[in-house]
Amino acid sequence: MNNQHREASEERVKIAEVMAGESAILHELDFQDVAISTHAVLTLKKAAVAVMQRFMPGSRPETLTNSQAIAFFIDRVFWDQDTKGLILCADVAKRSFCIPIPRDHWHMKADLGTIQ
Repeated sequence: MNNQHREASEERVKIAEVMAGESAILHELDFQDVAISTHAVLTLKKAAVAVMQRFMPGSRPETLTNSQAIAFFIDRVFWDQDTKGLILCADVAKRSFCIPIPRDHWHMKADLGTIQ
């Protein structure tokens, strides 16, 4: 196993343990394949503003749009097999900030286009 793949796997294990418990099974997803509710977007925006205020001096979080807040939390996206929820993560200042999205607030997009 190459070093980069091992580090990614270890990171996934750490996220699983912190966000969903040691026995959690997480599957990485592409954010382009999921849709989230308006409520989830507002939660992401509040969280992004809080992270920006604390860890990104001079970032002007008051100007953050909903789209920017979503983009902030898509560095890594996981589906929790047990809860059926999502975990969205942002990497900022050598830290990961992850937000759980309950299963009632997201779904897979119906049309994923041509899969090759």
